[in-house]
Amino acid sequence: MDAPASVIKVANLESGAEISVPVHDKGSDQFAARFKKVAKERRKWARKNDVSCYRIYDADLPDFSVAIDRYDGVWKSEGESCLIVAEYQAPKSIDPEKAEARFRDAVAIASAVTGIPSGRVFAKTRRREKGGGQYVDQQKDGYLMYTQEAGNVLEVDMGSYLDTGIFLDHRVTREMVGGMAEGKRFLNLFSYTGTCTVHAAVCGAASTLTVDLSQTYLDWARRNMALNGCEGPEHRYERADVLQWMVNAVKQGRQFDLVFVDPPTFSNSKAMGKNTWSVQRDHVKLLSHVVRLLAPGGVAVFSCNLRNFKPDFEELEAQGVKLTDITAKTIPHDFERNPKIHCCYLAERA
Repeated sequence: MDAPASVIKVANLESGAEISVPVHDKGSDQFAARFKKVAKERRKWARKNDVSCYRIYDADLPDFSVAIDRYDGVWKSEGESCLIVAEYQAPKSIDPEKAEARFRDAVAIASAVTGIPSGRVFAKTRRREKGGGQYVDQQKDGYLMYTQEAGNVLEVDMGSYLDTGIFLDHRVTREMVGGMAEGKRFLNLFSYTGTCTVHAAVCGAASTLTVDLSQTYLDWARRNMALNGCEGPEHRYERADVLQWMVNAVKQGRQFDLVFVDPPTFSNSKAMGKNTWSVQRDHVKLLSHVVRLLAPGGVAVFSCNLRNFKPDFEELEAQGVKLTDITAKTIPHDFERNPKIHCCYLAERA
């Protein structure tokens, strides 16, 4: 890459000091101004609402197509902050060198404005796969820290994966599930790192069952639960292909009062054998089994991140599923610019 074309001055949010930042793209001063503005607003909002991990910027300017998230540490990570700067893959019409230059500028400016040193700014690249999946081709080294959500301590990994262990856009959804959980038998399907299980357990669920195909994520879920004092025999974990697990659970007559199901958009994991998963193609099959696991009066919270997801209401009704769209209620303030970041529904027996 060529040497920086110019140097711009940016003000550090914490100290107010002006910092010189070498940049490659002439539009970087506009990015700096926008990023500083939203970072200041988000900081004020986060402090007022006791939010420790949140999105600052999400492709607000088309030429700087990145998402920037801030994580503030608690417990062993008290006083430590990190940034995730995730680049959305540029269209083929954009010169790759220009895209890389803008990305580097965004990383440098975000570090300077927030005062978070470059060693704790983690750069990631998002690329679309067929079917809507994503993978990452940067930043392989793990970097563990602890943050909090609604007072719950959670382990996050800044480096090893595209995602950190907590989906920030589901913050409101998890808190909602926690508020529904007291005295309930709770089931978390496609549980990932068990953050929703933590909310349910801390808020008084009678029991929790956390199901995922990945042993890595189930172990992570156990650690998150232990961090919050939820280690009793009423909290169980099962490694399984979720669809097959549900078929067996229905046959066994297992029942739950509250279910959270947040499946991947697409998966062709080796652990699934020859099977593949597509939330658009397979959601009717999924939800028809979910509602069969509900005890009388039970409810499931179903979410997905496929932006053009379209429920097949007619077929769902034929399978005995009542679906109610609650998406608008579940979009956090820091994702309001992008209300299609996820879909969220209540699923009940019709």
